[in-house]
Formats: sequence, C-alpha cells, structure tokens
Amino acid sequence: MIKIENASKTYKNGTHALSNISLEIRDGEFVYIIGPTGSGKSTLIKLLNGEEVPSSGTVLVNDINVGKLRHSKVPIYRRNIGVVFQDYRLLPRKTVFENVAYAMEVVDAPRDTLRKRVREVLKLVDVADKSNVFPAELSGGQQQRVAIARAIANKPSILIADEPTGNLDPKKSEEIIRLLEKINQEEKTTILIVTHDIEIVRRHPKRTIAIDSGHIKADLAGGGSI
Repeated sequence: MIKIENASKTYKNGTHALSNISLEIRDGEFVYIIGPTGSGKSTLIKLLNGEEVPSSGTVLVNDINVGKLRHSKVPIYRRNIGVVFQDYRLLPRKTVFENVAYAMEVVDAPRDTLRKRVREVLKLVDVADKSNVFPAELSGGQQQRVAIARAIANKPSILIADEPTGNLDPKKSEEIIRLLEKINQEEKTTILIVTHDIEIVRRHPKRTIAIDSGHIKADLAGGGSI
C-alpha cells in the first residue's frame, strides 16, 4: 500500500515541485501517472523510492515512513521497489543473464536461488534465448525487457516504470505495456507507469493520475476519458 498524505516538496532553489498532494494506491493496482514536463511526476517517484524526502506531509510505502528513513536504511528499503528507466541502464560489459543476476548479487541472494530466479524472469519477459548476449546486441525493446527482468528479480512489491516506452516505436511500446500487465497479473506486483504516451493509456485503460504544476488534477478509474 502506498499512502501519501498532504505531501509537498520544495527544492533548495525555491522550486515548488509538489503542493499538498494526497493519494492512496492499493496493493496490486496498475496506475498511470501522467502530466507535462515539470509537473512534478519525477519528484513523486523520487519521494517513493527514497531519493528525496517531502518538505512536509508523509509518504508511507508498505507502512514505512519513507521520509523518516535513515540514510543507511534507504538501500534496504529500495529492495522492495523495482525501477525501470527510459534509457534501460544495462551494464554493457555484462551479458543479459549477468545483468539480471547482478540485482540479486547485491542483496547476497544464495547462488541456487539466484540462478533459478534469473531463468524464471527471463522466461517471463520472453528473452530467455538471449541469456548469453550483451546489451549492444539487443534491440531497444529487448533491452527494455531485460531492464524489467532485472527490476523484478528480487520480487519487489512495487515496480515503477519511468517513461518505459519513451525510446520505443509504437509496436514495441505496445509489447512493453502488455508485458507490464502480465507482471501485474502473474507476480501480483503493484505497477506505476510514468508516461507521456496518452495513446498507450487510452488503449490500455487503467487508473490514471494526472499531475500538473505540483497538484493532482485528476484521478480517473480505468476507462475514464483522458
């Protein structure tokens, strides 16, 4: 469960990124977060993953007050949150298998558990046949699938996808959204997608939160008009 209560964020340079926002996202939900550049979407994500703390208000994730976490505890907290970026951020000198395994190595997962889980997620995202390939040998869509596999390797309860289709053509974008829907259903992972792609939102309607100028302007159930 994500519960944000009256949260605001003002940066040191005076920028008011978020103003008194409140929302709840239940376990297992699939939610789009939309809004123009500079609307506060990225700040919201940073508050959720512990990269920033609110200037006021509270951010609760799985009953953890993220803004009150000690700096040393943030890496442990982040094990329960997977993040996927627009630019993939794969390690170029590691194979597909090694990229996904790395996420589990940093949390000291047992070797047998690691190998089993890596094979499992590569199959889930349909790149099992690319285990020994390096990122540069993959298409953009395949690289994003590997990035998603890495993000869910440790079975996070929440997966945040920040513009996951931003570098992909419409066909590949469609495939990635369908994959995220599959993960939501099969892994029971809460999915938050930050996106500018309104067509994707319309074709795959889910709850949609619209942010503008640091305020929540709309919170629409799946199927609501954008």
